[in-house]
Parts: sequence; structure tokens; C-alpha cells
Amino acid sequence: MSLINGATHFISGKPIQCGYYYSKAYKELLQKVIDKEKPDLYVSHLLRMVPYLYELNLEDKSIIEMTDALSKTYLLSSNAQGVGLLKYVYILEQRLIAKYEKFVVKHFPKVVLVSQADIDYLKERIPGETPSLALHSNGVGYIDEISTSYNVDKICFLGNMRSMQNQDAALYFAKEVFPLVKKQHPNAKFYIVGSLPPPNIQAIASDDIIVTGFVEDLEGFIKDACLLVAPVRVAAGIQNKVLVAMGCGIPVVMTSLISHAIPELKNGENCLISDGAENIAASCHKLITNREERNSIAIKGYNMVKSSYSWYEKLKGYETLKEKNCNP
Repeated sequence: MSLINGATHFISGKPIQCGYYYSKAYKELLQKVIDKEKPDLYVSHLLRMVPYLYELNLEDKSIIEMTDALSKTYLLSSNAQGVGLLKYVYILEQRLIAKYEKFVVKHFPKVVLVSQADIDYLKERIPGETPSLALHSNGVGYIDEISTSYNVDKICFLGNMRSMQNQDAALYFAKEVFPLVKKQHPNAKFYIVGSLPPPNIQAIASDDIIVTGFVEDLEGFIKDACLLVAPVRVAAGIQNKVLVAMGCGIPVVMTSLISHAIPELKNGENCLISDGAENIAASCHKLITNREERNSIAIKGYNMVKSSYSWYEKLKGYETLKEKNCNP
């Protein structure tokens, strides 16, 4: 039924994912909950839940937690590693999502994204005023105290491995960057930490590339890493992996693509920003060999997360609706 719904939505010019996740039974259940509880406010997480709110005439009381400009992510997906034929689905879906994002921004009173860069991206592509767009960046927890003792050979990557973006980043580092790191640091090990690693990720596991799958205590597992790599090349919004690592006192080497979403980042001060396999490997080498610089970047990154990315600060005013823009 999900596949049929997805195809039906595609034919009607709506995102495939909205159809794939659509359920008449769920809509009926939601209506029963609404009749009983009479909520003052509704929050839809991602575009795929929007059809329920629209069909039940709840636009005026709804916040659409879009999180990222998904059309931007899909636009970048064509060069991703490890997605095969899926990239053609992403190309088709990107056009439908871009159209639907415009519809949502124009018909709902508040649409939340976690990155100003993504808001600017949508504003450039949606004609007219867009007062519904609102910025509420991600927040994360952080450990009470960081340690300056760490495993110099431990390099981590963090992410849900069902995600095409994370698969591409992990494969890119493993195949193109890690061999360069190993030339200078033969004992280095690369840990791919994240749930549900698909076959293409499991296939690269070796003595030096450890695919952990889900770990029960994430902070406990990664907090002794020398560094975390985020060589993300397909993304929109804020990458939580960056904030989570910094909240554990781990310095991060990341691509410039994802650095723009966090304005407090300063290359060489609280992180290292590098593009291209050789430059990323050089940044890893710098942190592995220079304990003083590694710990300085780790501490400054931790302090940045603690002062600027607590949930309390980031969610202020979230429940306040903006005046709806009813332009078509």
C-alpha cells in the first residue's frame, strides 16, 4: 500500500515520501485524538506529515518542523557514493519536494528550519514574502566535564547509517582519505558509529575500519576519540554529529559545506574545516600529532556548544505562531 500511495502522489505531482508514509487509518486515528484532546497547537515533523494537517484543516494551528531544506539535500545527492540507482529517484523527488516546500511555506503560519543558510536557500527560490520561515537551531546535551586524555589512534564518524548523506561521507573518508592518514599513522583506526549500517558500509569493515552499528552509550563510546570526521558532501541544515562530538570534548574535522550552518565555528580555533581528501587527511594529521592544539580545539568547541547550543536557548519562542501568509 505504501508503494501504491507513493506512486499515486508522484503522478499527482506531490512528493513520493508523502504518499509512502500516508495512511487512512492513521488519519482516522488522528481525528479521534483531536476530537478528544482538542489540542491548541500541532507540530508536523518533516514534510511527510503535512498532508494530515492540511486535509484536516489545521493549517492555522500548525508548526511545520521542516528541519532542513530537503530540496537542497536532494539536489546535492547525484554525486553521492553508495546510492546507485537511488540517485535517479532523488532527482525526481527533488523537483516534487521543491514544489511542495513552496506550498508549505505559503500555506502554514510557521515553518521551522535549523539553519539560516537553508532559510536563505528557500527565500531565493520562493517568490514573494516568506514570513512563515523561522530559525530554531538544533540543541544538544553535553557531558559535565571533558577529559584531555584520549586514544590518539581513534578516529570516529557518527551518524544514522540509513542516511544516504552519511553513507556517502563514510565511504568517502574510508576510501579516499583514510588511506592517506594510514600512510603517516599506521596504527590509526576508523570507527563508523551509527545504527543500521547497510551492506555497502558493512562491506568495508576490516581490522582498521570498525563498523559498530548501534551503540548503547554513544557518549561513552566516542568520548576518548582523538577526533571526529564529518566529511559530509551532501547535506542541508545543521549536522548534529558536529555538535554531539563537540559536546563530548572531541575536536571535529569537517567540510566547508556543513560548517556554514553553524555561525560560531571558527577554523583553527574550535574546529578544522577542510575540503578535498588531501586537506582532510592533513587536518587529521595535525590533530593526531599536536596534543596541545588538539586539546585547545576540543575545549573551545565544547565551550561553544555549552554556551550556544543548549536546548533551553534554542527552543525559546518555538510555540509562538507567526501571522500566516496566504499568498498562493
